[in-house]
Amino acid sequence: MCRNESEIDTKISEPASSSKSPIMSQIPVPEESFDVKYLIPVTSSHFNFCRSLYTALINDYPKPTLINWGNVYTNPRHAHVGKISGVNEYLQQLGQGEYVLIMDGFDAWYQLPFRNLVSHYLGMTKPNNHGSVVFGADKKCWPNKADSPACVNIPQSTLPIDAYGPSTDGHGPVANLGEQFNFNRPRWLNSGNIIGPVSVLRDIYDRANHSISNAPPGMVKSDQMYIAEVFGQQDLNITLDYKSELFQTMTFSHADVKFLEDDIFRYPRKSISQRRKIAVNMVSGTVPSVLHFNGPKDAMDTWWSRMWWSLQRNDSAVINKSKQVYLYGGAYTVKGQFLSWYDLCGDADVHNPSTWKSRDG
Repeated sequence: MCRNESEIDTKISEPASSSKSPIMSQIPVPEESFDVKYLIPVTSSHFNFCRSLYTALINDYPKPTLINWGNVYTNPRHAHVGKISGVNEYLQQLGQGEYVLIMDGFDAWYQLPFRNLVSHYLGMTKPNNHGSVVFGADKKCWPNKADSPACVNIPQSTLPIDAYGPSTDGHGPVANLGEQFNFNRPRWLNSGNIIGPVSVLRDIYDRANHSISNAPPGMVKSDQMYIAEVFGQQDLNITLDYKSELFQTMTFSHADVKFLEDDIFRYPRKSISQRRKIAVNMVSGTVPSVLHFNGPKDAMDTWWSRMWWSLQRNDSAVINKSKQVYLYGGAYTVKGQFLSWYDLCGDADVHNPSTWKSRDG
């Protein structure tokens, strides 16, 4: 990169709706060592997985451990539920005091360095000594029933009550009913992005597993459903990333995000060659570490070319960093087997979908 990745500014101090001009400021990186295990539940490779892994590794995330790698599920819903049992089994191998990041494997892009995500997490959870598990926040409760504890027995968002104007949270009319959820403040749990201590995560996954084992036949099978159920019980140390400081969930939120140069609110500004385009949540005034394209995937096709690793792909520093990913990147199975980038993605060029060849042979 043209500039050390750890120096990227990661927060706007005031929301875009504020009368004050937002000022980019850097989240301080903690001096203490903070080890986080990085887990991805995924059974096999895919071009979108390779893109996700590339964005993580180019941003100095640790090589992930792949949960359920090689497992075969004939029913996609069983694969979703298998995420819970697979993660839960792995958590039993870790110490109570360890921390874990659990991310979906096919639709998460990491736009800021790993240390920025860790810094945000520590800043958010400092009041209770970093004992909270933090999930991404959605604008709609699903797939749980609308009157279930998962949907109603939860805190309000910490964003201003008028964050989206007079129509915020359905309090006013919207021109297009198809966009009604766009004006909701995020406050419902998304299970595809999680960070927190093993001690709390074990309780969460144990309870979710118990619910699954006691679910009536034919009930909808979804990891999101069962983990949101646990959140609705409101007796564990769980919070959501209401301001999208860590995880920007994209369903109903595309209009919240704007691409800006990372020094636009700084003076003096960087030289043109050092500037980067980053996705900013203009409602909360934050720069998310991760973009999670849950729901519709159309934006993944159009936004890839807007990300800094695409715009600067011909920069010598980015080229060198990419080479490091291709040569030394990869992931581990739960048994500790290392899978190289070539094992996972072959000769695929993440900027060119036509280069992808299935790993099934």
